[in-house]
Amino acid sequence: MNGSDIETASSARVTLDRSGRWFVSFTRLAPQIERKSTGSVVGIDMGIAITVATSEGKSLKAPKLLTKGQRQRRRRLQRKLNRQVKGSNRYRVTKLAIAKLAAKEVDRRKDWIEWTTTDLVRDYDLISLEALKIKNMTKSAKGTKDKPGKNVKAKSGLNRSILEQGWGLFCQRLTDKATNAVTPVEIIAIDPAYTSLRCSECGYTDKKNRESQALFHCLSCGYKDNADVNAAKNIIAAGLVVQERGGQSHIVSNKTQHSDPVKRTTTPKAA
Repeated sequence: MNGSDIETASSARVTLDRSGRWFVSFTRLAPQIERKSTGSVVGIDMGIAITVATSEGKSLKAPKLLTKGQRQRRRRLQRKLNRQVKGSNRYRVTKLAIAKLAAKEVDRRKDWIEWTTTDLVRDYDLISLEALKIKNMTKSAKGTKDKPGKNVKAKSGLNRSILEQGWGLFCQRLTDKATNAVTPVEIIAIDPAYTSLRCSECGYTDKKNRESQALFHCLSCGYKDNADVNAAKNIIAAGLVVQERGGQSHIVSNKTQHSDPVKRTTTPKAA
């Protein structure tokens, strides 16, 4: 952030996060992304094994947010925290150490999302994606005392995996940048129903088409593809239909300002 950016800022805020890092943030008009029209369109499918699969066959996978050693250390710290007296000095030290690891995860996720969404906005004039209801997708499966849930442990693991990918932040940042680019990018969000089961070649839809988590094999025409890429092809096809009918994106961004951290203990790369 340079001097002219600070001069145009409308407000400033100093904050301390849970990991002990200080931030100074200035609120200013969001900068526009420089881009030229490419005439290219793309569909993207959000997943867990592959964070983003495109209709062009590209697999964009988020990096490991913590190293193996850091994940092991977090588990040890969590066990240690459970044995300590809540509110004690040792408890606070251990909790801070866990918070610092969590902050690394957040920074790495945000960094990857910023770079990836910027590249997509620069490369495509139209991006079609799924209108995912992430809050509903990650609801707990515990149920109630009278009606306990099923496969609670597996569902909890799935919920963690979904939240780790940062789908909500990804879609929001993609939309913010698309609507604020010098040459705007059209974002169309479509109903994701059956996109993973429908053949992108012949349109035949059957749950048995999904031979495995990774492989799609159409029982009607024999078409084979990566399951996520096949879904992305269905997503762009649906998006183009919406565009042709004059439909609007399901995702609307009203954000015109954002806060820029100018002082922090770790500074992610700028997208």
